[in-house]
Amino acid sequence: MLKTRKHGSTFTVETGAGRLIWDAARGGVLTDCAVHNALETRPLVPERGVLADLVAVVGGRTIRLSDGRAEMRVVKRLEDYLVLSTRAVLADGRLEVIQEYEIHEEGAVFVNLAVSVPSGVSVEIERIGLLVEVHPAGVSRARWGYYSREPKYKKDFSTIHAFVGFSLFRELTNGENIRELLPYVSLDLGWENTRFFSNRLEFILEDWTEYRDGPSAETCTTVTSDGGKFQLAWHFHEGNTLRVTGPHRYRNRWAFLMGRARTESAPDADPTVRNTLLGCRICHCMYPYARTGDRWPWISMPIKQIPEQPPQLFQGNPELSRVDEAAALGANTMIIHQFWMRNPGSNNEPIADYIPNDRKWLRAFVARCRRRGMRVLFYARGTEMWQMYSPFFEEFLRPDVDGLYVDWNTPFCMGYVKCSPLHVSAHNYFHFAKALRNRVGPGGALIGHTGNSNYLGYAAFDAAIGGEFSVRHDELLSHPESTAYFAGLDCMGGHLISGNLPDRILFSSPKAAAICAAFGMASHPFLEPGVSFAERVAFIKPLWDSLASLRGRIVRLHNPAYSPTRAVSMGTEVLYPCLWENDQGQSLLLVTNLGGEAASGTIEVQGRALAVKRNARMRPLLIPGTTPGTASGFSATVTNLPSCCFAVFLIE
Repeated sequence: MLKTRKHGSTFTVETGAGRLIWDAARGGVLTDCAVHNALETRPLVPERGVLADLVAVVGGRTIRLSDGRAEMRVVKRLEDYLVLSTRAVLADGRLEVIQEYEIHEEGAVFVNLAVSVPSGVSVEIERIGLLVEVHPAGVSRARWGYYSREPKYKKDFSTIHAFVGFSLFRELTNGENIRELLPYVSLDLGWENTRFFSNRLEFILEDWTEYRDGPSAETCTTVTSDGGKFQLAWHFHEGNTLRVTGPHRYRNRWAFLMGRARTESAPDADPTVRNTLLGCRICHCMYPYARTGDRWPWISMPIKQIPEQPPQLFQGNPELSRVDEAAALGANTMIIHQFWMRNPGSNNEPIADYIPNDRKWLRAFVARCRRRGMRVLFYARGTEMWQMYSPFFEEFLRPDVDGLYVDWNTPFCMGYVKCSPLHVSAHNYFHFAKALRNRVGPGGALIGHTGNSNYLGYAAFDAAIGGEFSVRHDELLSHPESTAYFAGLDCMGGHLISGNLPDRILFSSPKAAAICAAFGMASHPFLEPGVSFAERVAFIKPLWDSLASLRGRIVRLHNPAYSPTRAVSMGTEVLYPCLWENDQGQSLLLVTNLGGEAASGTIEVQGRALAVKRNARMRPLLIPGTTPGTASGFSATVTNLPSCCFAVFLIE
């Protein structure tokens, strides 16, 4: 859903995520950027400013790309993205800069950057790099973070995995100066009409290559914030003077992504706000899956690494009656974990084959789910892209209804998607994610799961599930602000992992259920052998029963913690309202206490902002496991609401 306009020397592209303007009279760079949320547009570049500028010191003189002129033209236009090419000549003809912008409807912009020295020309370069500046006027809360090219290791029961290192949830005043070209820098922004963050910006640099393939120590990344200005600088070379003789070309690819809160579930919703899993009640069929053998690939099963989690060796398929068990408790979404495959693999080692292990059983299990009104999602891996060549989805599932649960959904897993300290295949991974979306259809479902969520990996998805990495556990559950940040609620639907292991017990606790109720998140209770689903779902059952009181389909979510809305007030410091709308003129309000003690207060609902009839009324619901409230008109009041409890109100 791209809108474009050419006016004089400028070219404007608008998506659901924001507005971007390029100006040929200023080097063809981005001279304007503004992000959208549910109520407003927020400018991020001041007058006469630029978002990203190439800056070089040549022969002792500072040269900026934005000070020159450029040739600018659209070279490709598709339904979901277009390509804009710019060319400028700097330093009296000694440098040529070509940038090819690929602008996607999801709010992602990828830029092929080439800086060339013509044949026979020599130039002395003391410093050259890309300077990014954001001026978030009116921001009331902001955090930033980065991924490093240094590896960070994660142990699980099967092997050791290498991800990029990271430092997240940082104050803006906590800058950085690192002798590398950071592959990822994020900036989360919240305004005065949200409690936490409603927009995320991400800046990506694919390659760690010095301007003349020299020592990487002569590169540098600096991040600073001063006077409301957030500045990121990637220095492709700095520290001494280079004498470069042409022909010479430096190439890199950088990217800029704008994400916003996911609050709409209709298939025709703009991709930047679409979350087809709003209000879903998930049964995650987590039967043991690992298989061993005496030949490749089964013999590739790694050694056991940790004592907390034994190898999950395959023990057989679940009985069909287990579908009825989950449906009777309210589940409307079934995830079939990796045991459905002949060789499910084990986190890429061995690799999975995406061939059904038992076609007859799988077909019958999926059919049983459909009869009980459930959508079905199959397990797949984002680091095993060859899954796209297997027809399993087309054979068993329904486009625009069913979907995929994509584990290891990240381009930052070293060794699996061409990720290394030198290179991250960000552009390739983004297009892969869009291919997954095309496969399931706009009304289908995509859930991603990795541990470190980023909009780059989830821009085409509906939701991301957090809680995999142990370091994420406390941060997700300790404080509402860190929940909003690490769950990525300002750019993706939020899901929480469930707790069947000793280190995940808190994810099946009353606190986890309260967080889901407060933020409009989903949990993933497991259907396991030898354990009743009623036992696993008990912690979240009051929320499921509350959501089930809405007939039809949930189509919109109002949550002022991370999306500005006129429909519902923000509440007191510890009371969190979450308002759901369905397609039949009903709305459901949950008021949750995330404080440590009992709390009282009133939440105001604006009926005119909802798709309800003029004579609609609000009344409290008495649902087991919730705390009764009172209603007067469109005012919902809770009195001495206990910690980690919520009250339920129906508007119809």
